[in-house]
Amino acid sequence: MRFIKPRRSIHKVYLHCSASDNPKHDNVATMDRWHKQRGWSGVGYHFFIRKNGTIERGRDINKTPAAQGGHNRGTIAICLHGLAKSKFTKAQFDALTNLCGQIGAAYPHSTFHGHCEVSAKTCPVFDYRKVLNLSGNGHLNIQDTVEIKDDDSDFQVEVPHTNSLILRKGSKGLPVELLQRRLVELGYHVGDKYGHFGRLTRAAVLAFQADNHLVTDGIVGPASYEALADAESRTVSPQRSTANVMSIAAGGSRIADASIKGGMAGLGVSSVGILGVVGQFSDGFATLKEQIEPIAQPFGGLTEIMLVGLLCVVGFMTWQFFRTGNARTEDHRTGKTL
Repeated sequence: MRFIKPRRSIHKVYLHCSASDNPKHDNVATMDRWHKQRGWSGVGYHFFIRKNGTIERGRDINKTPAAQGGHNRGTIAICLHGLAKSKFTKAQFDALTNLCGQIGAAYPHSTFHGHCEVSAKTCPVFDYRKVLNLSGNGHLNIQDTVEIKDDDSDFQVEVPHTNSLILRKGSKGLPVELLQRRLVELGYHVGDKYGHFGRLTRAAVLAFQADNHLVTDGIVGPASYEALADAESRTVSPQRSTANVMSIAAGGSRIADASIKGGMAGLGVSSVGILGVVGQFSDGFATLKEQIEPIAQPFGGLTEIMLVGLLCVVGFMTWQFFRTGNARTEDHRTGKTL
């Protein structure tokens, strides 16, 4: 298998074990299923190494893992099937060595660690420092590599810890309000209904997750909390900040397109009508009056006063179209909408 660098930055790799030696559990699909049965969203490791040395892909490498609470940002998570030290195989260690060698070559300054270094667990139980010939600070000293069997199965899922408060659409209360206020601090639009995880808050969470290489599921779990804690304010691209209603409409916005068409149509009608009322000689005014006359006939015919009133309504609607376009433009420039 050839390791391909993800788009996000990487500075550490964490090693784990699956805590099972049952052959039936020797695959990433089983772990994914277990976690979902416990109320989680799925497996949080990027790679799973089976007893025969096959590497199965787990979480998308471009997404932050959910494997070592509080230490997920900027990391890659690798899990080996097994629990008893004596039952890990040479094929597994060869595969691990090769994979870590490729990661180390892609990120020369990265360091390698066991889950036990950041938790009270003994995971990954085997002597990973000896297997990878790590230096005291966790750098690789690997020379030999072997070919790795590869399985392209892919799971893009999230694994929250059971002791964490999970927030999702429909959640209510102070935790939701705190989440919303943090998102607002970072430049995301959540609406005005604080304390309720609704449509706008979910949209803000999805945008935040996408911006921070998280799984975009709209669910706030440990990985999202960790990212929220040290995230920087959202930056808006120059193209977005200088956009106008015409460019937004050209980009596919139906609201912007409707505001332009409605505004221009209303402006044209208003201009013709006003000129006609003032001058009483405009051909456009006469044509407009002829078109409206049949509609007004049941009400006693069309008078200049009635036409002026109608034009006032059209003018108000035109103003509303332009207001809508300006609001859509402002939302786009500030990043509130795509």
